[in-house]
Amino acid sequence: MICSKLNHFACAAAALFAISGVAHAELCPGVQKVSLTYGGNELAHWEGNSSQIHKLTLPNGFVLGVKTEQGAREIYERDFQRNVTQTTELVKISLYDYSAAVPRYLTSTWGGSQSRQGYGPKGGADRVDELGSGIVLNLDKPACTISKLDLAAIPTEKDLGQTRESMVPDEKTKQWMQAAQQDIAKKRYVVSMFKDSLPAEVSTRLAQLLNKDGIELELIQQGDAHDAKAYMVGYARTMQSAIEAQYGKEHGKNIERQLKAEFKL
Repeated sequence: MICSKLNHFACAAAALFAISGVAHAELCPGVQKVSLTYGGNELAHWEGNSSQIHKLTLPNGFVLGVKTEQGAREIYERDFQRNVTQTTELVKISLYDYSAAVPRYLTSTWGGSQSRQGYGPKGGADRVDELGSGIVLNLDKPACTISKLDLAAIPTEKDLGQTRESMVPDEKTKQWMQAAQQDIAKKRYVVSMFKDSLPAEVSTRLAQLLNKDGIELELIQQGDAHDAKAYMVGYARTMQSAIEAQYGKEHGKNIERQLKAEFKL
């Protein structure tokens, strides 16, 4: 590579990115394979991690876009901050709605490079009602374990050109966001969970721990008015962000650790 004095910095940055990319390839070699199933039937399969969006039409007529990208350094750092000593190689998965003239971002999640990730009205990796009965992404690549010592060899989001996208809320979602903001203004904080998602004794203890900090536990019955994506995205996520801002990002994790210790979960 020949660099003039004028663009020396740019060349140095490019060289650093090239070194990081090679190092990560050596760290986790192999080709990432992805297959998508709907109703138990495989609809498509492809290879590779890139910013390219793979588009396909589901049996319910919905046009889906899927993007799978290499997991950036930031996502591993997040896991290691939770006292994890090592983790599997991660892939960033983003879904888009291509049914309309203007594509719409739906969600981004992170999953192991060798895992199954489900999306649909009942959740899984994330809840996406638009997908009808739901899809499953099967990720397949030789298993690879990453530790803190490997972080320097993994490119950052900036290195990879990754952006953090935001879903455009619909009217129902906006209404739930406003409801959450009104409660927050009144210093009312609520954690929402599906009923029966935890054993009764664990749920009762969770409510006690939350109440100590003035936080309510709301149990949602499947099929009721709160069992909707608009509520989960508009109210629950807005409330979660407010609780983290008020009590710290580790508040929920600390309660989770206490419950695991008390109930040997």
